Amino acid sequence: MRRYSAGAMSCVAAIGLSGLFLFWEHVDGPNQLVTTMYGRVLGVKILIFGTLLGLGAINQFFLHPRIEALRAAGDERPLRTVLTRHFPAVVGVELLLVATVLFVAPFLHGSARDQAFQADAAKHATSATAPPPGLADKSASSATWILGTLETVAVIAVMAGGHRVSGRAAARRAAPAAKPDRPRDPDLVAGRRDPHS
Repeated sequence: MRRYSAGAMSCVAAIGLSGLFLFWEHVDGPNQLVTTMYGRVLGVKILIFGTLLGLGAINQFFLHPRIEALRAAGDERPLRTVLTRHFPAVVGVELLLVATVLFVAPFLHGSARDQAFQADAAKHATSATAPPPGLADKSASSATWILGTLETVAVIAVMAGGHRVSGRAAARRAAPAAKPDRPRDPDLVAGRRDPHS
């Protein structure tokens, strides 16, 4: 479970970083998320992906420790069986959201930058038959590289920290509670003995 969790978090980090890069490349600002078709479709995809991230956090910090506790209690059923028997709602919602992201993704074509530029150029066009103008690709400055590096470090740190914290939570939940067989005598614990005994 921990190995799968580490692999899944690495994939989420890669998807998040590639999404940040594509946002930088195709969108010139948050206002284009509502003023262009590309931006609106991307906004829907971001909302779905954000919901999946929230469910991933729930899995990492709540469900994973519960599964570890079941394993520590002797539940040896396959993970697929444990998930579908104990957590069917979460699994069902995640599958539905992933399918929705796959449905929305093909509608992302073009660029919000180009769409905004072409809409502005169309307002001032003198001919309806002229081909729409396009923008040149963005070029990365040193500030872009610095910001990208900081974003990468932040995403990796959040993922690694989340994995570590969830591992501790799972270990705490899976550890059997130590129950003493009989009450402990504070005098014996402290090393003091009753001289009359």
